[in-house]
Amino acid sequence: MKVLVTGATGFVGTALRRALRGAGFDVRAFVRPRSAHRIEASEGIAVVTGHVLDSHACLRATTGMDAVVHLVGIRREHPRTGTTYEALHTEATWAVVDAARRNDVRRFVYVSGLGARPDAPSRYHRTKWESEEIVRSSGMEWTIFRPSVIFGPGDEFHPLLVDLVHRPVVPIVDGGRSRMQPVSLRNVVSAIVASLTMPEAHERVFEAGGPDRVTFVDLVRRVARHEGVWPNEVAVPSRLMKPAVRLLQRLRGFPLTLEELLMMLEDNVCDTEPFVRTFGVTLDPYLDRLDELLGMCERRRSA
Repeated sequence: MKVLVTGATGFVGTALRRALRGAGFDVRAFVRPRSAHRIEASEGIAVVTGHVLDSHACLRATTGMDAVVHLVGIRREHPRTGTTYEALHTEATWAVVDAARRNDVRRFVYVSGLGARPDAPSRYHRTKWESEEIVRSSGMEWTIFRPSVIFGPGDEFHPLLVDLVHRPVVPIVDGGRSRMQPVSLRNVVSAIVASLTMPEAHERVFEAGGPDRVTFVDLVRRVARHEGVWPNEVAVPSRLMKPAVRLLQRLRGFPLTLEELLMMLEDNVCDTEPFVRTFGVTLDPYLDRLDELLGMCERRRSA
């Protein structure tokens, strides 16, 4: 099977392209020109460069493919450069799906996000839902994954937590009661690879989380203990935090946007049973590995 991976040089994409190659798939990566150097010739992966919003580039990338795994997405927007949720989620998905359809691609796997729904508070989740709808109406054999926070070597999540606990003030919004259910990179990638050849995964949405659920405030305190600091926690109600972040997010270096705050205030948990049963994965523990993940952050900082 010939498989195209969009976003193939990102955190998930790097692990996925290598796993697909290791499983014997013929892999092509669709990447931005400035990212092409991240894929070594020794990997045996074909590379097509271009922008995911360029319909001609999408047509070149999907030509001759049997399947597409679409990973392109952003966590934070940069509107001045056109990097918005509407562009990099909805419009990009439409461009890739349209090109895949025109090139008679049979399978399409989309990695969305846990919490995607039409009435979500955040535009992040609403545009993920819009992208899912594009995939569901594509006419191709589709599978959608909605992972919680994905953890593993090189993730962006834990460096942010380490930075947070070292700041002069750590705001705890609405008591920090929102829960998350981090899932390992290994579990997500193995399921994506398996889904490409599993008829029972067709036309299904799989929510993916790990075995541990943890509140934001508990996670902050665990990270602080590992770092040997006692964070200056300040309780802030969301009704005051939202307008403050809306104003301050425009400042260079401010660590939070309103969209990210809206996502943080929601539970990010799911029923893992369909994911586990369908793909036969043994969920990797998160809390038992937290110190190891934070140690990786230290080594990256000192490298």
